[in-house]
Amino acid sequence: MSDTTTPPDLRLRRLVHELNTPVGVCAMAASMLPALTDCILGELDDATQQRIGPQVDEWRETVALVQSGLQLCVQVLGNSTRASAAGGTELLPLIDLHATLQQAVTINLARRPELQVSCHMHLSAPLLVHGDSGNWQQVVGNLVANSLAHGFDGRSQGTIQIAATRLPGNRLLLHYYDDGVGLSTEAHARLFEDGFSTRIGLGGHGLGMGIVQDLVHNKMGGRLEVHKPAKGVHISIEAPC
Repeated sequence: MSDTTTPPDLRLRRLVHELNTPVGVCAMAASMLPALTDCILGELDDATQQRIGPQVDEWRETVALVQSGLQLCVQVLGNSTRASAAGGTELLPLIDLHATLQQAVTINLARRPELQVSCHMHLSAPLLVHGDSGNWQQVVGNLVANSLAHGFDGRSQGTIQIAATRLPGNRLLLHYYDDGVGLSTEAHARLFEDGFSTRIGLGGHGLGMGIVQDLVHNKMGGRLEVHKPAKGVHISIEAPC
């Protein structure tokens, strides 16, 4: 069917689908820039930090603008999808979840080469499910980034594990684990509060888990649970597939 005879709502859904993944990847990458900036500054002496201070401030302002613009793009795409689906049921595209998550993991591990953290994927390859690859990459990318930033303090090694299983009714259950220091009682209770971070003042911005919760609940139509294991972190996500 040519574009001239394709219904407008179908053309819109196709366009939104094509844009979702690259915009999602860009948003995930942009969310890592503040932590990368702090990491680089930490390697510089005080005199150098003072000399380049004005440029760093301009860089941070630019990053904030990029993040704001990308977040607006994400919201617009989400609104367009909901508007085009109104009055009908929209089937999510088929994606390879294993490859999607592997890309998010690889990107984040590469940003922290000083850490010897391994990730074990306990899901079949390929694992074909209906979903939005950009959403899944942002969710798992933020979980990995949080583990690398907070989970292995005082250590140079660690392990992350990701498992996924299908549930009846076209649902998917994903488990995320790390064997790090875990969450304090306060952190467990306030994990999704905007601005809360165990590293405020040390490069933490308190936004990552809030983004994850928003994506899972509002964009993916799923639910997220933070468990209390004896060691490390365990987060489960259930979403349509």
